[in-house]
Amino acid sequence: MKIIYLLPPSEGKKSWWEIWTETLSFPFQKPREIANNATQKDLKCSGKRFEEGRELNKNIKNSLILPAIERYSWVMYTAIDYDWMTQQGKDYFKDNFLILSWMYGVLKSDDVIWNYKLPVETKWLYIFWWEKITQALNSENVDIIVDLLPNSYKKLIHENKIKSKIIRIDFYSEKNGELKKISHGVKKIKGEYIKNLCETGWIKIPEFGENTSVWLDIII
Repeated sequence: MKIIYLLPPSEGKKSWWEIWTETLSFPFQKPREIANNATQKDLKCSGKRFEEGRELNKNIKNSLILPAIERYSWVMYTAIDYDWMTQQGKDYFKDNFLILSWMYGVLKSDDVIWNYKLPVETKWLYIFWWEKITQALNSENVDIIVDLLPNSYKKLIHENKIKSKIIRIDFYSEKNGELKKISHGVKKIKGEYIKNLCETGWIKIPEFGENTSVWLDIII
């Protein structure tokens, strides 16, 4: 049974490396016009930070580049701790995880990318990527897609056109016999879950019928 997991990128990005050639598994056309016309509201910053973001997008080919798993930083990717995984864990991540990027569409962990700034809320991005990403996921021919994306990413995929079964994972804490969905700190928890999954493979996905919609809730 072939499974892929969908991850978001991160707003935080490292900005150093020594390679100059982009290498992509899914060579989509970039939404350059949308990125170049993004407003301060789109990029969620103002003043100098806004100008720096605009310059990154306009001159993207002039920046140094990194493998995607090295480019993205911040809480979830720090918790994934890819650099310190065993080779077996890294291989599992490479084979089974895809990152959905608003500049690049779909990325594998070792795809080499330039730096950019293009948040999910930027106008017209959903329309630009909808069909392209849906088709790319279908081309993977997997049995199950495990959705680890934030709610803001849900509109990115035509679920009724996805051929694979889709499972979503939520994280709950238990206190005094009651379950509560975790919102604060969930990025760190999600990253730790991903690291554990890659290293130990302890989670088992159940089989289900043709028209079954499954929510796999992880209780901690």
